[in-house]
Amino acid sequence: MNEEKEENRTADTADDAMLASYKLAVERALPRVPVKNGVVDIDSIWVETSIPFDILESILRREDLTIPPNVERIHLKSRASQGEPNAAPRGRKRREVRN
Repeated sequence: MNEEKEENRTADTADDAMLASYKLAVERALPRVPVKNGVVDIDSIWVETSIPFDILESILRREDLTIPPNVERIHLKSRASQGEPNAAPRGRKRREVRN
């Protein structure tokens, strides 16, 4: 029983350390991302850091995140299209050759 608690405590500590390092990476990347009218998109932070999207979103929702003074808010809705999972790729249309 004690071993299970110790394993859970070790896993929680590892998760907290990982989130802390991701938070630090986001804080360092924020001054380098484009800011438009005081707004930063989550997509531009994702491109800069390559942190998994769900983890990035949870980090950006934290209250203890330090943001630069020129950033008023962070837009958390992604503008990247997800696409359909099993859709066939669309190719360009080719014109028929007339003789």
